[in-house]
Amino acid sequence: MARVRRCPTCGQENGLAVIRCQGCGVSIAQVSPTEALPPEPEISAKSAGVCAHCEAAIPGGQALCPYCGESLSTDPQIVLEWPWGAETLDQPLIVGRDPEASLLGLRLRDYGNLSRRHARLSPAAEGLWIEDLGSTNGVFVDGKRLTPHQPFLLAESGELRLAKDFVMRVRIQKLSIL
Repeated sequence: MARVRRCPTCGQENGLAVIRCQGCGVSIAQVSPTEALPPEPEISAKSAGVCAHCEAAIPGGQALCPYCGESLSTDPQIVLEWPWGAETLDQPLIVGRDPEASLLGLRLRDYGNLSRRHARLSPAAEGLWIEDLGSTNGVFVDGKRLTPHQPFLLAESGELRLAKDFVMRVRIQKLSIL
């Protein structure tokens, strides 16, 4: 069985070389390695017919739980409200002025205070991972500067600012089918 460092705060299992928990960011450098737990079988709420919120049995084909009203979908929709309009993000994106590194390079070329490879945005089931790629002028989430090269999870909607004046809104929406 593999040896891991289990975070005392969130329980996340991390590799032996990891010094900050990949789940919550807490320092685990002093945590002693332990044996990894065997993986639990994955059962999604839809396929099992059980609501993940209230644990009620759900008949097939339902989008919302008839008991608690919560969406049975687990993947959120990430909408980025850029200065030029809103776009849905469904894959990792490098934001910066370099057209070879970023799909937005040509659009951002006139923003001189953005780095060529400024930030990485990665959608995930738990929200949006944001990472400052060592930019000169920083990445800010709701006014707080991120530590370079340390991914930050934005689980709720918020404001993302790159450098001094490139501001965008991030909307994280639970998908539901009515």
